[in-house]
This record gives sequence, structure tokens and C-alpha cells, in this order.
Amino acid sequence: MEKMEKAGKMRKIGKIAAAGLLVALGLFVFGCGTQRPGKTDAPRSAEPGEVTFYITRHGRTLFNTMNRVQGWSDTPLTPEGIEIAQFLGKGLSDVRFDYVISSDLTRAIQTARLVMAENKADSTREFAQSDMLRELCFGSFEGDLDPNMIAAVCAEGGYENFEAIAAAVGPARNGVVTADLVKKLDTSGMAEDGETVKNRMQTKLRQIAEEQAARGGGNVLLVSHGVSITIMLSDLDPSFQDHVVRLANAGVCKVLYKDGAFTIESFNDTSYIEKGRP
Repeated sequence: MEKMEKAGKMRKIGKIAAAGLLVALGLFVFGCGTQRPGKTDAPRSAEPGEVTFYITRHGRTLFNTMNRVQGWSDTPLTPEGIEIAQFLGKGLSDVRFDYVISSDLTRAIQTARLVMAENKADSTREFAQSDMLRELCFGSFEGDLDPNMIAAVCAEGGYENFEAIAAAVGPARNGVVTADLVKKLDTSGMAEDGETVKNRMQTKLRQIAEEQAARGGGNVLLVSHGVSITIMLSDLDPSFQDHVVRLANAGVCKVLYKDGAFTIESFNDTSYIEKGRP
């Protein structure tokens, strides 16, 4: 009887968590994002040594469509994912990129190349990749259905649903706390905790920023992944903590680097996609 009651509770948690995930997905399907008050996306003259990052998530993939956990596992972009990357490229076509880098996973590399194929500015045509920009490794949850992992994470943390994590710890720390719970539940020994992801992502970001600043500054296109980007930005700029829970496929986070400090101008900006639509 006790086992049956426990199983019933887990099924109930799974249904609630899955509903929470659909709410989170709804947040970004309609392009909601956050931007620093008073700021616009109008072009401006960059100061010498100032670096502007256009940090974006890859296009939609096969596993995204199937609602399966995708961290270090890799599936290709779907036709929809290719299209949205092309729209993003058209929306950014007038931006001159001095440096382009993605994670070493296929979906990120593919997105970077699709974006730059639409670029009409005098941009670099060299593409760098780094495993430091990979998505969070979900360990034994890799390839599992999203609702299964979310139900387990919520049960382990004592949260009613996925949205309750963000409500309890704040949207900016949602990714870190979720990663920690995944690490705790992982049976493979491969899952990463939030600090591990944050350290590798921020280390690479700062390295790129310092090297580009030394070259005189400019614009950088960085293509990575939803959870790892959110974790990277979680405490990068303490004055900007209004992140939404999820980052849309091809949503852009605009980050400025100047004199050793980062400023987040906007998060999950999908206006570039809309600008690039026919």
C-alpha cells in the first residue's frame, strides 16, 4: 500500500511538473525577454576596447521537439531549427562580427554557420569552437523524457513543480539550483553541478572578452545552450536579475564588456528573429 501511494504521488508530481514545463515553454514561444530599462537596441559607436557579445542559444533540435533531455548528447537541427537560425542571421545581417565562437556540439556549430551565412557586413569568416561552452551534462538523464527528469528533480528538492524552483530561488539562480539537483540524482557520475558549469562558461567568456578587448574591441557572436547560458549570466551582472526562466531557441542575450566588467543589456531578445522573418 505504501509503495502504491508513493507511486501515485510521483505520477501526480510528474503531471504537475510537465504542466510547469509547458508554462515555461510558453514564456519564450511568444518571445518574452528582459531588457535594461531605458536602453534600446539602436546602433551606437563602441568605445575602443569595448566588446559587445551577442550570446544566443542554438536553433530547435530533434530532441527539443521530442521533449528529451539534451546536454552533451547531440541531435541535429530540425527544419524549423534551421529556419529560425536563418531568421536570426537575417536579423543580425548588418552587424559586423569580429569573432565568432560556438560550443563544440553540432547544434551550436550548425547554428553559428547558418547565422553567419546571412551576414552582409564585413565580418570574420573564421569560426572557433570550445568544449567549455557546452550545455550542462545531465549524466544519467541524458536522452530521457523531460517530464521524467523534471518530476525527479522537483521531488528531490521538495518543489511542487518546475516553476516553483524559480519562484523559491529567483529566476537568475534557477539553472544553478536545478543543475545541483540533477547532479545529486545522477547515477552515472558524469552530471555537472551549477558551479562547475558557471566556472567553465565564465572563464571562457572572460578569456574571449580580454583577448578581443586587447585587439581593440568589437562584436562577438557566441552560440551556446539554454541552461549553460542562463547559469553563466546568473551572477555576471548583479544589477540585472530579471532573467526569464527559459531561453528561447535563437534568443539573444546582449552583454557588454568594458574595463574588466560585464553589463547585461538584454536577455532572451527574440526581436532579431522577428526582424529576419520575410
